[in-house]
Amino acid sequence: LEYNRMSDHGANLAKLPIEGERVEVSKFSKIILGSALIGGIGILISLGIFLFGGESVINSFSYSWLFACYYFFTIASGGLFWVLLHHASNSGWGIAVRRIMEHLSNMLPYAFLVFIPILFLQTPREALYEWMHLLRIGEADYLLKNKAPYLTMGFFFVRIFFYGFALCGVAYLLRRWSLSQDKTGDVRATFLARRWSCGFIPVFAVSVTFIAVDLLMGLDYVWFSTMWGVYIFAGSALSSMAVIILTVTVLKSRGYLENVVTMQHYHIMGKLMFAFTVFWAYISFSQFFLYWYAKVTEETKFYILRNTEGWYLVSLFLVFGHFVVPFVFLLRQQAKKDVRQICAAAVWVLFVHMVDIYWIVIPERGPSITNGEQLTISGAILWDVLAFVSVGALMVFLYLRSMGKYSIYPPRDPRLLESIRLIN
Repeated sequence: LEYNRMSDHGANLAKLPIEGERVEVSKFSKIILGSALIGGIGILISLGIFLFGGESVINSFSYSWLFACYYFFTIASGGLFWVLLHHASNSGWGIAVRRIMEHLSNMLPYAFLVFIPILFLQTPREALYEWMHLLRIGEADYLLKNKAPYLTMGFFFVRIFFYGFALCGVAYLLRRWSLSQDKTGDVRATFLARRWSCGFIPVFAVSVTFIAVDLLMGLDYVWFSTMWGVYIFAGSALSSMAVIILTVTVLKSRGYLENVVTMQHYHIMGKLMFAFTVFWAYISFSQFFLYWYAKVTEETKFYILRNTEGWYLVSLFLVFGHFVVPFVFLLRQQAKKDVRQICAAAVWVLFVHMVDIYWIVIPERGPSITNGEQLTISGAILWDVLAFVSVGALMVFLYLRSMGKYSIYPPRDPRLLESIRLIN
């Protein structure tokens, strides 16, 4: 009983501003300015490499850029998943943090924009996707010809346009309806978002699955996996929840969301992060087990490459770092109810997700660029760091800037009181 009273804090809507809370971005001016400076310089250097670098440098840097871009894309797409799930499941607890999810999902247009250099410039595009080069020079093999018309340049760009239009459009509509309710208080916006989210979920699932197939599985057109989309989705949902937890914590440390987000919300977000840690491990093991059982050459080459020389240690680290460590840590109830512990878990989750995307993309670089003569490219890790810092700083700048435009929670949502009085 005492615990329940502490979680309630006597919260009521009278304690909250009628128009909600807007973040004063000046409180984050140092972070915003620093990230803008670092991101701007990094982007300029990166564009210089793509436009004026030698072919070998461009080829190597293309993999670095794909790694960085796809990492931040997964976090943004994961934010959209949580918004869709919140509406479709008629969730009440998440009203208090839903606007943070919306902010994260509306980073998707920027996430697609940073893909432009490697998708629309011929040299980096063909360095990444061998099938495009083979089609251009007219040396497509039997397997590639049999994967037509899917692996054709025209259809590839049609699909990329569809992914961007669908995901960005869904994120835009859901936030638009949410913001309209802030002004009018009309409950119809809630029912509209709920109804359409049920239809948008299949669109989201198809888009996230096939962009993972096209941009990641397409690095080796011979290899295939029927579980690939779910594997990437699991990491996306997990990492985006970690960002939501950290964002809420930073805002609360600056005096925001004081009467809106309680430890009960942290507990639920921690449980969701725990659930997707288990889900990622289940999908990852299932894929590995099916490969091992079937022994199909086109499938097993994925793991053979990633269990050769130094990549074996990275593979082993993912087993323990992406599953065992967070599983054991988040299994404890106290870890999900203590801000410091759950934030530490969130930071760790973001780190191991970065390692996971790196492990997916970068092992393909050496064998592809050197025609199988080298497993790794000497010194290329510097390009990886440059790409990650450049894209990451740009995304932090844009994310923080967007915080000040609207209230950081929906002040006129009809279920706001239910959320802030949450008892888990």
